[in-house]
Amino acid sequence: MKLFGFIIGVLFFHLVCADQIAERTAWLKKFNAAKDPLPILEEGMKSSDAEIQAKAVFEYFQIKKDAAYPVLLRLANKSSDQLARVLICCAETLKDKKQKAELLKAIAYGTYSSSAAAEANRKNFSFHRINVRLQDRKDWDFNIEKIMTVRIPETNWKSFHDRDASGHMKGFFSVDYSDKHWVKAGPKTLKYQPLVWYRIRFTAPKKPVCNAAELHFAGVEATAWVWLNGIYIGARDEGQSAWNKPFALDITNEIRWGEENVLVVRVSSTDVSDSGIYKPVTLEILK
Repeated sequence: MKLFGFIIGVLFFHLVCADQIAERTAWLKKFNAAKDPLPILEEGMKSSDAEIQAKAVFEYFQIKKDAAYPVLLRLANKSSDQLARVLICCAETLKDKKQKAELLKAIAYGTYSSSAAAEANRKNFSFHRINVRLQDRKDWDFNIEKIMTVRIPETNWKSFHDRDASGHMKGFFSVDYSDKHWVKAGPKTLKYQPLVWYRIRFTAPKKPVCNAAELHFAGVEATAWVWLNGIYIGARDEGQSAWNKPFALDITNEIRWGEENVLVVRVSSTDVSDSGIYKPVTLEILK
């Protein structure tokens, strides 16, 4: 009986595949023969076959270029993996940077594919910097001494759950951004939030005789991107396995000695129970 069921299943699979191939072949033949391909492409974009839909969108964009933007934006909602990846390629070709950002955001928020959503978010995140600490500088061959540690206050943090991953486009990292509607928090482990922003204002000491200043993070769950005074400092992007690894970033050129500083941290986690900054952050002054 089980063998009979298995055989029926295999036959059904092959019939489905054969029907799909026949449908795709017929649509492609119609498209190639059409004097005006747009009606065929519009038909294809409504297809329940993901391959036909993705091909139709790609060809439609080749013809309409940036004028296709409203259609692409509409199709981003509830998109398959195949369609989402075609839409990402289209988004990167758009001349209007705002439209590109909005389309990538719509793809990330609307696709059924978690990997395509992650790709769209990465391409929509334009902050990149290699942060070099004093101990890693090739021109520095001297002993390094820690002369001062300043603990960033733990009670003045504010946080915001970035549900659609658009905080960086809204300027959450800017010095003048108003966080009055954000929640007071931590730093401590929060109820699961896959993408959360933190902001805090702190006063740095007057500048001592020193060679470098660094921010040290004792515990962040898990990937972190850091800004100081509106300037992107760098990231710790080693995946979920780095959740309990401390890390540090050089801020020698960005810190405002004897003045108020604005520290902003964007945190992403895939853990189903915990996320966020959960251990102290300190300013380390080195000589």
